[in-house]
Amino acid sequence: MYVALEFVMEQKFFNHKLACYLSTIVLLIGSSAICFAQEAKLKTEAEIRALFKKSRAKDFKVADEANERLSKLSIRDVPTLIAILRKGETCERVGSAQLLVDLDKGNKNLIPVLIELLVGGTASSSEDDLLCRRAATFLLAHSTEGIRVLTRFLKEGKNLFIRQSAIFAFDELTETANYPEGSLEAMKEAIPIIAESGKLDDEVMQNMSNEVLWQIVRQGGEELSKIAKKYVNESTD
Repeated sequence: MYVALEFVMEQKFFNHKLACYLSTIVLLIGSSAICFAQEAKLKTEAEIRALFKKSRAKDFKVADEANERLSKLSIRDVPTLIAILRKGETCERVGSAQLLVDLDKGNKNLIPVLIELLVGGTASSSEDDLLCRRAATFLLAHSTEGIRVLTRFLKEGKNLFIRQSAIFAFDELTETANYPEGSLEAMKEAIPIIAESGKLDDEVMQNMSNEVLWQIVRQGGEELSKIAKKYVNESTD
């Protein structure tokens, strides 16, 4: 009797463990299916545009949540981002460009659109519009081709806004010294133009050009530092 009872109890315990085990498997499979379904569902243009709008909200919590969700976009979202890059509003296009720099840096759509964004501002552009256009300039510094574009704008920009935007982009690039791979020659070409831009009759250009040259001297590497030092010395003679 005792043995039979013990057997029954052990069997019930075994059945309970098995049930728990099976339940766990079911839950895991269900969770995986949900995660897969969520991952498989790509965000639409409207959803990404809405996130871009929230990312510029004055409420930091709203903005942070939107940026967190945008950071989770993947290479699978690139076609949608390119669609927004081509036909979205200014700030949406810049937001798409920023994500593409991270997800698909060599995309051939980037440089032409960034150029278009920078030069497209007008006297009637809003402050937000101009800020986003200036932000597009900073993205040019992520590639060798973009650095050459910045150099051209620094030398031939049609207005002061464009030239100032270019020097600000060079300021961030040289401050971090995070030069794109293969950009040494492009930076060598840029240094004389940076020095020349410091002669413009504009205090911002003068101060920023000098700051950029000194940053190159301090942390631009041996070759760039040597070239920049020459122009810094000339400006102090």
